[in-house]
Amino acid sequence: DLYNIYEISERFYQNNINTELGRKAISYLHDRNLSDDVIKEFQIGLSLNEKDKLTKLLKAKNYDDKTLIRSGLVNETDYELHDVYRNRIMFPLYDLTGRIIGYNGRVYNGETLNKYVNSKETDIFKKRELLYNYHRAKEDARKLHQIIIMEGPMDVIRAYTIGVKNCVAALGTAFSKEQSLLIRKLSSNVILCFDGDAAGLKATKAAIVEFEHLGINPLIVRLEDNSDPDEYIIKNGAEAFKNKINNAMTVMEFRESLLKNEYNLNNPLELANYTNTMIKEIDKIEDDILKEASINKLSKDTGISSEIIKSKLTKKENIKYIPVKKVTTKLDKYQKSEMNLLYYMLIDPDVIKMYENKITRMPTDKYRQLAYQIDYFYKTNNYINVADFITFLDNDKESIDALSSIVSLNLSNEVNYDLIDDYLNNIRNYNLKEQFKMYKEQMKKEDDYKRKLELANKVIDIKKRSVEND
Repeated sequence: DLYNIYEISERFYQNNINTELGRKAISYLHDRNLSDDVIKEFQIGLSLNEKDKLTKLLKAKNYDDKTLIRSGLVNETDYELHDVYRNRIMFPLYDLTGRIIGYNGRVYNGETLNKYVNSKETDIFKKRELLYNYHRAKEDARKLHQIIIMEGPMDVIRAYTIGVKNCVAALGTAFSKEQSLLIRKLSSNVILCFDGDAAGLKATKAAIVEFEHLGINPLIVRLEDNSDPDEYIIKNGAEAFKNKINNAMTVMEFRESLLKNEYNLNNPLELANYTNTMIKEIDKIEDDILKEASINKLSKDTGISSEIIKSKLTKKENIKYIPVKKVTTKLDKYQKSEMNLLYYMLIDPDVIKMYENKITRMPTDKYRQLAYQIDYFYKTNNYINVADFITFLDNDKESIDALSSIVSLNLSNEVNYDLIDDYLNNIRNYNLKEQFKMYKEQMKKEDDYKRKLELANKVIDIKKRSVEND
């Protein structure tokens, strides 16, 4: 019902903007250099300055009051239903497949209060789990091996008009773990281009932390004069913005630029404090080459020798080394499916969830134990990465031995969920075949007629499930 309601509302809002009542809204969008093609592509519409026009339309379609209120498009005050959005340009918000599930309503008549109003969360609209324009951007992001994250729909639309189509928006300044996982499915080359104001800076810092948990070092673009991408492109042009994207800062450069504003580097004491703070940042870097480059840059910037800087770094214990164990015996499709599935469970929490939902049991003992350990680690820590998982295994020789076979596979790190489904189906079929054999053996040995019938029913049920799985 809610999806249908949003389809009706989208047609209603689009119809409004194309009537005489929408001329002012269209003129506003044209003045902001949005063409009719862009307006159509992004399904931009208009809510009228009438209190219950959409409500009446939906009531006429036989939707009850409770469902209308649940949709987030209708409110109830003083026992009367009325439209949530009035006299606003309506930017549809989409789920990951492109279905409309909410709106971003923008004033256009010069009003100063509540410039934007976003839909409230509903059964189908969970802001933490969505990214604006994901369904459009994913193809370009995969093709270019890069994804750009912005704050709002207008920023993404503006970038689209200058041919930058690998952009999504976080729908606000809060960036969630769920959104970072969605991004990782598209690319590990991430550029953060939030607004240039204090809220955008805070959002950038929070997003960096989320991506670092996933082992991703994003690049950062900061825009001058507190501009958002929409304003920056209008003021400075397409080439200036593309140049910003092409010269995005590393996390270290970003943190360095922030710290330099806090210290007077001509003062020896403040220079020392700045250097010590930067050393703490360098200490967090895992990549040896990036760490060495950062040390050399800090040495050049401050005049302090790289040897002194290195001496201040924490002496870290070596991460446990797992010898790569090449598999030489020929594997059947079931064993390959087990190993490949485990490989992707180690890099994508969504694959762990798919495993839990569909099979929960590997046929091979050592891989079953390893899958259990991965699942337990993820549930306990709410993330997964190989280095920390190795430490977690400690002296569990059997699991470490199994893990060495998995990490040696060297598969693509781009997760193909169709392939994951194939692995799961193969393993599920194997489990069903084993159950089938077991029950058939038990039937041969069973003398009790009632028990034999129970076993026969189980055999029939397994056959049905095998057919469904095929």
